[in-house]
Amino acid sequence: MSLPEPFELLSDMAIRARNLALELPPMQNSRTHADGLGFNLLGQRFVSSMDDVSELMRTPQTTRVPGVKNFVLGVGNVRGRLMTVIDLALFFGKPSSLPKAQRRLLAVDNDESLVGFVIDDSLGMQHFPADSFSEDKSDVAPEFETFVRGIYDVAGVRWPVLSLKSISQDPRLENLAISA
Repeated sequence: MSLPEPFELLSDMAIRARNLALELPPMQNSRTHADGLGFNLLGQRFVSSMDDVSELMRTPQTTRVPGVKNFVLGVGNVRGRLMTVIDLALFFGKPSSLPKAQRRLLAVDNDESLVGFVIDDSLGMQHFPADSFSEDKSDVAPEFETFVRGIYDVAGVRWPVLSLKSISQDPRLENLAISA
């Protein structure tokens, strides 16, 4: 009795594997997901698109700039680039109750400028089924409504999508000096 050739063994294994293989699910059953960075601000849960956020970090040491609006904490040096650091809670008109050491910063890189928005707390990376998104903003506080692009609703938990890019383009950030 002779042993089968290695090629014949591999061919037989390939045929048996093909015969036992399960079919792939149809394309319509696959779900697409959206990713974002979750955070708290003034007691409200938000998510920002990963396209908006270039980095999550501790608030860098800042240098105060005289004569600027109260929500501007100053400028910081982040790897050799100057970053304008904005307290997002104060931008929306209310001070944060959390200690500075607990708060985090979301960096937005607009090619020509680097802006850092200080938030209360990071909730990390969040993943949402794309079909859980709606443009309904009915329960979003009025001060945030202009900058919210919609809401992800997953298992009864609502995540308003706060657009940091649109905040960075707000006219209040064009001229940071206090008007005389």
